[in-house]
Amino acid sequence: MKTKNLIVLVVVAVVLGCAAYFLNSGSRPSAAKLNGKVVLPGLSVADVARVEIGGKLTLAAAADGWKVESLYGYPADREKIVENLMKLAELKVGQVARGRKLGAETSVVLKDSAGKELAALKLGDKHMKKPSGQAAAYGGGGYPDGRYAAFEGETVLVKDELDAFDGDAKKWCNPRIASIPSSDVTAVSYRQGKELVELEKGTNSTWVLKGLGPKEELDTSKTYSLDSALSYLDFNSVADPKLTEAELGFATGAVYTVTVKEGSNTVSHVATVGNKVKGGSDRYFKLDDGKWVFVISSYSAESMMKTRKDLVKVKEEPKKDEAKKDDSKKEESKKAETKKDAPKKDDAKK
Repeated sequence: MKTKNLIVLVVVAVVLGCAAYFLNSGSRPSAAKLNGKVVLPGLSVADVARVEIGGKLTLAAAADGWKVESLYGYPADREKIVENLMKLAELKVGQVARGRKLGAETSVVLKDSAGKELAALKLGDKHMKKPSGQAAAYGGGGYPDGRYAAFEGETVLVKDELDAFDGDAKKWCNPRIASIPSSDVTAVSYRQGKELVELEKGTNSTWVLKGLGPKEELDTSKTYSLDSALSYLDFNSVADPKLTEAELGFATGAVYTVTVKEGSNTVSHVATVGNKVKGGSDRYFKLDDGKWVFVISSYSAESMMKTRKDLVKVKEEPKKDEAKKDDSKKEESKKAETKKDAPKKDDAKK
């Protein structure tokens, strides 16, 4: 190729490149113009009646309050909803991250009571702040301090990590099922099939197991969770109301009963643990005074499924050496008593 032709090609390439740059720069606002902008301008939280997150989690306002549709209409926490919607309404661009992809994308769509879309937002990965100081020296990990989002054709970084919009339904409601203080519990019982295990608190709040044999005793190392199974119990999910009794397994499940003091009276609360969830280790669970069936962790379930074998151990007989020592002490004690009661020599002469 001749030198003259080569020069012409280079000039053409430069001209085209410059033209593309100016065209793009004209259609894309500068980073400085985007910084500080409100991401969802004009959003009125009061108008929002439906929140759709990632196509999997839906929250909807109803006549009797907000519901988590993804949890079969379980009551949502209105305060949590307002708090997180306010975060969206006040969200501003922290900086532009040009050339960066969102990553794991989550869509957030807000609608009014008529189903009209009020606003939509695409969220991406969280921004992880790198550790510094001693945390960095000892290999400590970073922590989220923001999140990437799509805004006006750009990937931008906002200063809130927006955890509630990750798709976990529990972050929008109160997952606490029961909160019975263990200090109020006076008795517990476990029933599985025909077996019934009953315990009550004796003096000094020590547990007493009913029906112990002469060679049995309560294994006190296993009594730490007897009264606390319903103290801080949270659900993992809500069970599908369409599940059958056979699928839930409550008819043949474990029944855990706690008796508590309420003023001068005592009240019993009954909990039933059913089958394992299909394909997992969690179990179905219900309370006698509740209308919902929940899914709880296997760990929580096991604390309400104790059997007699779990709580009873063979009474430990004293070891031979200890038995000899006890016999020796008894013999010495007898001798001391005999010597004490024996008449003195001077008294005998009199």
